[in-house]
Amino acid sequence: MIYFVASSAIDTETFEVRRDGVRIPVEPQVFDLLLLLIENRDRMITRDEIVERVWKGRIVSEAAISSRIKAARRAIGDDGKAQAMIRTIHRRGLRFVGDVTTANGTIEAESTTERQALERPPTVVPHVPQALIASPTEATEPGEVGDITGIDLSLPKRPSLVVLPFHMLVGSEDQRLTADGLALDIMTGLARTRWLFVISRGTAFKFRGPSQDPKVIATQLGVRYVLQGNIQFHGNRLRIHAALTDAVVGREVWADHFDRAVDDIFLVQDEIASIIVGTVESEIEQSERQRALLTPPASLDAWSAYHRGAWHMFQFTREGYEEAETLFKRAAQLDPGASRVFAGLSFVHWQRAFLEIGKDRQAEIDQATEFARHALLLDPRDPQGHWALGRAFLLRQEFDLAIEEIEQSVSLNPNFAIGHYSVAFARALATQNGRSEESVKIARRLSPYDLMSFAMLATQAMNASLLGRFEDGAELADRAARQGNAHYHILAIAAFCNALAGRTEIAKRYLTRLAAVHPGYRLADYLKAFPYRDTFVRELVRGTFLRLGLAE
Repeated sequence: MIYFVASSAIDTETFEVRRDGVRIPVEPQVFDLLLLLIENRDRMITRDEIVERVWKGRIVSEAAISSRIKAARRAIGDDGKAQAMIRTIHRRGLRFVGDVTTANGTIEAESTTERQALERPPTVVPHVPQALIASPTEATEPGEVGDITGIDLSLPKRPSLVVLPFHMLVGSEDQRLTADGLALDIMTGLARTRWLFVISRGTAFKFRGPSQDPKVIATQLGVRYVLQGNIQFHGNRLRIHAALTDAVVGREVWADHFDRAVDDIFLVQDEIASIIVGTVESEIEQSERQRALLTPPASLDAWSAYHRGAWHMFQFTREGYEEAETLFKRAAQLDPGASRVFAGLSFVHWQRAFLEIGKDRQAEIDQATEFARHALLLDPRDPQGHWALGRAFLLRQEFDLAIEEIEQSVSLNPNFAIGHYSVAFARALATQNGRSEESVKIARRLSPYDLMSFAMLATQAMNASLLGRFEDGAELADRAARQGNAHYHILAIAAFCNALAGRTEIAKRYLTRLAAVHPGYRLADYLKAFPYRDTFVRELVRGTFLRLGLAE
């Protein structure tokens, strides 16, 4: 179904909003809110119903709800002052009052009678603020998880996880809401990754209490990973401990602690939740990859084949890409509907084109684009599909389209570290170095030990150098070149950044290393890999490399 509202189109199949033919990026919750209001435009929607339908009954702040309402209005060209489309009914809820045309041309407008009826007291259940702020169901004793007769508690095919409520060590009952809110934010963020099986709040919060045996909980819930922690307040400070355990093998995968001043508790909560979500997602992915490598090839399922292929892909070698392609194609045969498998195939062809490994660069670019589009056909809301298509647009030097697609991947999953990095890379090539620097810092914070760390450092190096911070640029480029899986273009970036910093001899040594690992490398190869949109930057690169003696 496509709903037309003024100059906007809301497509329920592709989950897109377009205004005047231009795609407007919206978060999934914003899209769901728009759809809820439009499909129920014959009545008022209470805030409790919004929480239940959009947030699935999770605890959510008034600020978060107001933010999504504001974004929904903005997406269709409305605002809180005009309220031409989305009207606020004071202390009651929202109503969609704009004219709506469906794809078959049927116009449905709010009638005068309906508007008048709206003025009368609604015959609905009275507003219950506790729906927004109440603590979850009180805990039962450990092990009392209700009637589970007939439920299959074997491990799901996807990596499975439960986020337990954080145990309050020191703090008031009111502050326990902060602890619950943090756990719920983490739960929501991890669920948005879509490839994880995350136990819902209703069950997870049955296990409230001090640190419990992850193996017992994992058995009772049928999951592999358990995330738990504790929280304590002391005056104006907050301390949080968190740990992720692979309960099946009895191994702690990750643990960390956070100390913060709580001048703005919501900002602190958002920051820590974002860090934990990004780190946990990365750690689980790495753990799954390692498990896949230990699986005998003959018994690989689609998930294991995908992760084994991803491991080979990130070796950045010709042989690695061949092995990755074979494994991804096997995963695609076993699970033809797996969007991220086709995004992986797209990235294999992207890397072959970028590193000029394939025989026909243009054919590799076309394949990268085709596989990315197929990934999005399978799942329009998969961040990896948008990321892969954006990367393909970069190879085609369509910078604006590339940035739009990659930003969509980050909008769908704000903790998608490689998405933030790819936005940074695209903006660096578009000579938007200040904004690029912001994105790459987020990427590195979300995934400090990422397999793409060399590329993140190299992008930071380019930004620093082109912003005139030459010493910073040279130091960052040196760090990038020291990474074990850095490819040969990184040596060229290190030469360029060191030359700008006046370290001519060091720059020449990098070019000597480059000639050894990739004989015949020329200036044209660099500019093909990094086609800066700005003419001044391209001429700066050309002049710098020619002075170093690199052939054009």
